[in-house]
Amino acid sequence: MLKELLEPEIKELLAENELDSVREIVMMWQEVETADLICSIENKYKSTLFNILPHEYSVDVFSELSLLDQELLIKNMDDKKISSILYDLTPDDRTALLEELPLKDSSKILPLLKDEDRNIAYWLLGFPEYSVGRLMTPEYISINQNYTVSKAFEYIRENIEEAETYTTIFILDDDKRLLGSISLRILFFSDKNILLSNVLDKSCPSITAYDDQEKAIDIFKKYNINELAVVDHTNNMLGIVTVDDILDVAQEEYTEDFHKMAAINSTNDKFDEDIKHSPLILLYKRRIPWLLILVCINIVSGAIISLFQGTIEKNIILVIFLPLLIAVGGNAGSQSAILIIRSLSIGDIHMSDWSKMLLKEILVSTALGVSMALIASLLGLIRTNADIALIVGISMFSTVFTGCIIGTSIPFVLTKFKIDPATSGAPILTSICDIIGTAIYFITANIIFSILA
Repeated sequence: MLKELLEPEIKELLAENELDSVREIVMMWQEVETADLICSIENKYKSTLFNILPHEYSVDVFSELSLLDQELLIKNMDDKKISSILYDLTPDDRTALLEELPLKDSSKILPLLKDEDRNIAYWLLGFPEYSVGRLMTPEYISINQNYTVSKAFEYIRENIEEAETYTTIFILDDDKRLLGSISLRILFFSDKNILLSNVLDKSCPSITAYDDQEKAIDIFKKYNINELAVVDHTNNMLGIVTVDDILDVAQEEYTEDFHKMAAINSTNDKFDEDIKHSPLILLYKRRIPWLLILVCINIVSGAIISLFQGTIEKNIILVIFLPLLIAVGGNAGSQSAILIIRSLSIGDIHMSDWSKMLLKEILVSTALGVSMALIASLLGLIRTNADIALIVGISMFSTVFTGCIIGTSIPFVLTKFKIDPATSGAPILTSICDIIGTAIYFITANIIFSILA
């Protein structure tokens, strides 16, 4: 609220170059609020505002910025400033920045790091893209199982400044293999002379550095944890992933799924999810491919209509109900697909549940089809006659039923072939249902008119 009230004044002060006044105001804010302010102001003022902040405060602000704004600030810094910022960033935040920068920029920045930090950066960047290894930090607290609680506290006090987080302490054996974990709270209430091996939690979840980041999201949700241990194939401890990093990944994954469901092209181009700051050409490029594909798909609907041109010319009243039928069929299919896509993505259902979900959808879609058919038939009677009402009713039931079955089945089919089920999003599914609904409607009309002739 404070930021919204003062933002116009701050922008005015920046325009007038009253930098001391700006610094006094923003230094009363939390770092994340200042980061939000930098994101919202014009690009020409971003570096000016950032450069007047004290170093420690500015590092925390920098870590809260979008990668697009981080890159913008980096381009306007001298080597000394870049080096000081990167030195105080956590390894995982540093890796996130380096992997997003163009190769020529990252190649320029890496030599500015100290040897130890540069080696860590190379090590983390060496893991596959979208793997857990790209997210982890080696800055955590791990203690040998043979330490007493008292000795463990001494170790924690000596190393706490080196750790990104210390709420969970990881317990290792003599070969650095993960045995379990213990929370700082439990450690605080434990007998100071007892060995850690007697109080550790052996059910500590872990993940390998080469696992996909989506698997880490599932583990965080399942176990409700703040830190996740990262191990190698021999269970040696490599690092940890923290909940703030996994929330960022989850947001990216959900954004990507929404884009797919809206038929927005996914590419490797950098794309700022804040569309306010996205270039027009990039927004255009992300949306035009699927729109062209959908146009080509919908041409089929026009071809089907042309096949029944004679029927339409004799009964032009049929056209009145065509938009209603294909719209309801697409909407019904989209409802089913979205429910299945979400359940698959969060692990509520699996491939083995296909037949069970299909049977359930058959029952639900039958009820939905009958309800919509009765409403459509009533509309047909009010606006036309009993013959048209019969055609509309039968077509409505068939279209809704078919749309629901297709909407339920496509996500399972795509998952079976290792394709993201979000690809079966609303625009694509709606186009398919449009084609099927159009065909059902005019085939039904032809049959009914033939019987009644």
